[in-house]
Amino acid sequence: MTQVVIEPIREAAVAGMFYPGEADQLAREVDAMLDGAPEVDLDGEVVGLICPHAGYPFSGAMAAAGYGQVRGESYDAVLVMGPSHREPFEGASVFARGGYETPLGVVPVDEKLADAILANGEGDIQVDGVGHRLVSDPFRQGPRGEHALEVQLPFLQRAVKGLKIVPMVVGHYDLAMCQRMGNAIADAIGGRRVLIVVSSDLYHGEDVAACKASDAQTLGVIEALDFEAFAQGVQKRTLQACGSGPILTVMHMAERLRINCARVIGRTNSSEATGRAGGYVVGYGTVALTR
Repeated sequence: MTQVVIEPIREAAVAGMFYPGEADQLAREVDAMLDGAPEVDLDGEVVGLICPHAGYPFSGAMAAAGYGQVRGESYDAVLVMGPSHREPFEGASVFARGGYETPLGVVPVDEKLADAILANGEGDIQVDGVGHRLVSDPFRQGPRGEHALEVQLPFLQRAVKGLKIVPMVVGHYDLAMCQRMGNAIADAIGGRRVLIVVSSDLYHGEDVAACKASDAQTLGVIEALDFEAFAQGVQKRTLQACGSGPILTVMHMAERLRINCARVIGRTNSSEATGRAGGYVVGYGTVALTR
């Protein structure tokens, strides 16, 4: 049997930091979190998920609440979109060849879907390593890679059969660009059965009460699938989501992909998740998008 060679490989950058670096331990922890995912009676087919991307002790259970809704499913591909925390750049960057590695193995890229997105998104969506590569991190005195996409992959590896992905990192954006990207992605998907995963945390600040109020407002607008209200709220900073560009992009696609319901599966914050009172707090929420 001829062995399929996958290259290039984007090596795991935050294994052992954001999630366990040893395969058996990682599989056990992810499976346990998936086993604990709430049973939710969703009306329709899950087309998309919005999941948090912090370290697993903080937001892992909340992410698992979303992936539990697609456990055992198979898709032609999974498009994973997240913000760029490490490299500033304009537009969006697709890792269009090879695969992404975690301790659980290499996840192959769906190169045909990646190529179709790139062909439709000329000018906004580029094929490049930017946003995906290791860059200097002055706080760690060494290299570090973007985590927003990577931390989603072990959940997908344990939940979705025959997994193939299209990893997309979104840098600086504007509203018109998100609309163009949404059109490009929807055109590329066509009749394929594609799951869209948006990686985003919510409130960042110093007050748990403010976090809860802000997250309730942000998630309420997302549940309403109100593209204009979300765009205005992000612009005025009355709504908080570090993955607001990817969220706007998928909200713009809602009608094209026949998404007619957004359901909040759960919400928490770093203080509640760890039991640590005081200090900096980050909000986490998970949303299922169905048709």
